[in-house]
Amino acid sequence: MTVAVALLGAITTAVERTESLDLRWLLAALVLQVGSLAFLGFAWRNILAAAYPGRVPIFSVVAAYVTGAALNGFVPARAGEGAKVALARARIPGSRFATIAGSLSVLLLADGVLGAGVGGALWATGVLPTVPVPLPNWGAAPLVVSGALLALAVAVVGRFGLVRLRSLLASILDGLMVLRSPAGYLCRVLPFQIGGWTCRISVVYFLLHAFHIDASLATVLLVVVLSGASTAVPAPGGGGSQQILSIYALHGTISAGGALSFSLVMQVGVTAVNTAVGLAAAMLLVRSRPLAALRSARA
Repeated sequence: MTVAVALLGAITTAVERTESLDLRWLLAALVLQVGSLAFLGFAWRNILAAAYPGRVPIFSVVAAYVTGAALNGFVPARAGEGAKVALARARIPGSRFATIAGSLSVLLLADGVLGAGVGGALWATGVLPTVPVPLPNWGAAPLVVSGALLALAVAVVGRFGLVRLRSLLASILDGLMVLRSPAGYLCRVLPFQIGGWTCRISVVYFLLHAFHIDASLATVLLVVVLSGASTAVPAPGGGGSQQILSIYALHGTISAGGALSFSLVMQVGVTAVNTAVGLAAAMLLVRSRPLAALRSARA
């Protein structure tokens, strides 16, 4: 009960702080969030185009990406990724689920490399200090995990058969086709991913200014990296963990209440933009008008 009261008080304080927001910076941040979605959607489309030349429609794939990104704000464990795969599969003739799912790993891999690179640079400069964590005594846990993975592999092979398993792996590798041509990846995919990251960094920078927080570039990058890490938590949009990490990232810049207020506005604003753009994209994807979609949902 005490925890609930404290949490409610913190949220109330955070909401009160939003009254002094500079709406110009807030609006610029929300517009840039749309740009981030568009850049990453185009990057995914070009990854798929390497696997299915001449068969990948630009609008449909970008709309599928945006729709899945919107769902990730409401469903746990990033289940919106499955919606991206299903929607793209329906729009690309002759495509396979495994190939499309494999293509998403290119985006995730690049995100991980960029995030790790920025995080490593922040750690090297002392902005991200190392937190001492005692090493646990795992005991026989590694043997148990290894045995479980081996049993799972045997079960998969037994269920699908070796030939079908090879076919599945080949389909997944087809989704990584763009990586076989480094020049193609550098020219057609990486610029869009960098554009998405630039927009993401700018969103945080503008939101900090909307709260009248004069933060350094290193602090902005730290917030971006830790916000990205919060999505690994199996909660819708990384809720809760994002607030904790934002308080840690801004602990020397603003009070905990101010950091909580900033983090809540950032998460709500980003989720609202993703939802609005995702709904519009989904309706255009299925060629449905807003009122017709509402009537169908009610029925």
